[in-house]
Amino acid sequence: MNTKILLILIALLGIGLGYTGGNGQPERVAARSTTMPASPRIVYLSSADAVHGQWTVQAAQTRGVAVLQSWADVQKAAQMQPLDAVLVARSKFAELSEDDRIWLRRQIEEGVVIAGIGIDIEPFSAALGLPTLRAPGEAPIPIGDDGYYLFRALLLGAPEDVQAMRDANWLERSILEDNVQLDTKNPLMTAWGISRGKLTNEQDVEAFYADLARWIEGVYKNRAEFQQLSMENQ
Repeated sequence: MNTKILLILIALLGIGLGYTGGNGQPERVAARSTTMPASPRIVYLSSADAVHGQWTVQAAQTRGVAVLQSWADVQKAAQMQPLDAVLVARSKFAELSEDDRIWLRRQIEEGVVIAGIGIDIEPFSAALGLPTLRAPGEAPIPIGDDGYYLFRALLLGAPEDVQAMRDANWLERSILEDNVQLDTKNPLMTAWGISRGKLTNEQDVEAFYADLARWIEGVYKNRAEFQQLSMENQ
C-alpha cells in the first residue's frame, strides 16, 4: 500500500508574465505552456544499476521516463524541451555543484516537480538549498532506500515582483511559515508542497507515478489560472 503523506501545500494567487535572468535583471522569456502534454517530459537522473525498492532504471524507461547520467545531461535535456519533472536517485545529489543547484532552483520555481529517491528529508532539503522540509512536530522517520519525496514550488508574477520575491527568499521563508508580503499592485502566484511515499512493491510504483502525474497536472492548472487572471487584469 502506498504510504504517501501530504505534508504541506501552500498557494497564493496573482498575475505576471515574466521571469528573471541569471544576472539578476528582469527579462522576458517564452512562457511555459498552460496545456499539459499527453506525455509529460520526465527525466530520471540515476546510475544504471541503482535499485530503490521496485523502482529501477528499467521501471522508469517502461513508463517513458528518460534516464540520464549527469546533471549536465539533465540541463541539456531541459534546453531541448522544458522539463515537467526531474527524478533523482540518492547518489546523484552528491554530484550537485553550486551552479547546478542555482539552475535547479530556477527549474523548481518554474513548477518542475523534483523527486528524491531513497534520500532522507534533511539531505534532500540541503541538496535543494532549502531549510528542513520536515513539518513541525513530524517524527524523524527515515525514508529508506525504497522511499521517495516529491517536492514542487511555483513563482509567477511580473518580472520586478519575481525578482523582489527572490531577493526576499520567498521559498525559504514560506517553508518557515514566514510568508513574504509584497507591496505590489500586480497579482502574484506562489505555491509549494511536499509528500512522501514508498516504492516497496509494484502497487507503490504505480501510485508514485500516478501522484507524479497529478502533481504535474496541478502545475499546468496553476499556470492556466494565472494566465486567466492575467487576461482579466489587463
